[in-house]
Amino acid sequence: MTAHKELRAGGVPVHEILRTDLGPLVDDVLRRLVADIPLYAQLPDEELQGDIRRITERTLRAFSETFRTGVVPTGPALDPLRESATRRAEEGVPLEALLAAYHLGGRVCADHVAARFRPGELPDAIALNRLILDFLQRVTAVVSASYFAERQSIAGEDQATRQSVFAALLDGRPVDESALRAGLRLPPEYVVLGLAIGPHPDEQRPGVDAQIVGRRKLRRIRVELDRLPGSMAALSPDDGIALLPAPAGQLAGLRRRLEQVAGVDVTFAVACAAPAEVPASVSLVRELLDLVRVHRRPRGVYELDDLLLEYQLSRPGPARERLAGMLAPLDQRDDLLATLRCYLGNARNRRQTAADLHLHANTVDYRLRQVGRLTGLDPGRDDQLPRVVAALVAFDARRSPG
Repeated sequence: MTAHKELRAGGVPVHEILRTDLGPLVDDVLRRLVADIPLYAQLPDEELQGDIRRITERTLRAFSETFRTGVVPTGPALDPLRESATRRAEEGVPLEALLAAYHLGGRVCADHVAARFRPGELPDAIALNRLILDFLQRVTAVVSASYFAERQSIAGEDQATRQSVFAALLDGRPVDESALRAGLRLPPEYVVLGLAIGPHPDEQRPGVDAQIVGRRKLRRIRVELDRLPGSMAALSPDDGIALLPAPAGQLAGLRRRLEQVAGVDVTFAVACAAPAEVPASVSLVRELLDLVRVHRRPRGVYELDDLLLEYQLSRPGPARERLAGMLAPLDQRDDLLATLRCYLGNARNRRQTAADLHLHANTVDYRLRQVGRLTGLDPGRDDQLPRVVAALVAFDARRSPG
């Protein structure tokens, strides 16, 4: 076997040029990606400076090693490229944009070295171009195979079977026997999880493709849920329903992990149900999430016991209407309603209420007296407190669009 002749440009080994100039080369490739490939211009900075920068640096290192040895990498050496292709497939990045990025990186490397070649180094320049073409041919094959494998996995038979079981459980239909024969076994009880998913800051950023950001957010949440054996979920950019085999462990910890990996606010509503009771529990957790939103509860994990009063007063009826009607005089007085909410939320601490609303304490007192004068309910009296709270809950429930 003939030993590889070290390729030189300007008398310097080509692989040393790339290794020495690696940082500026990575920066140059990223700039060109944004300038030349429209999709990359729509990616958030977090992704460009995170995943995309890392895979660009690894690819350029692989280029350098190829020029040093004269051998195009194979096998495990290309695993980072396979993993990156899988992630881009999950996010819905078009394959043509992905392949264009690798070819652009090869062109940047070639241009960077070409300016250094001397007339007597023409054979080295030809050999370098051949290695670049061989490298890109291998990368194209590996990246395409991993990309299509992931896309097929997403829509594959196993996924279809799981979704069939999931849909049957949500609809209250008998689970298909063929699915059960495929190895899916229903647990005695599920944790039915309703998720309210907040927007990622990049979804509102001008010039950023909100759909890609949304898919990226959901991919991260889905990956974390998939770590729980037997879990099934349907997610949208704003909400979702998941079934977790009970017991589901520490839901508060799971919620915090989802917030961390996705970079968004997440709230859970939770109920436990046997498989036949899943549809009713799905309706319940959706109602609980609505109550959290309507009553401005902080993000967290909520069960029915946490929202009993709000849930009961969300049921239409004469009692709710009478309670809500007590605060009808405040319907156009947002200042008084805001003061009342803050006062009750601060356990009727007027000084804290004044500080939170940036008001003088006397102004808080005046507004609370106005509430009493207009409604007949004095929020400062212990004997009237339960009725004031119930009236506010009923008032919010009647105001809710749902």
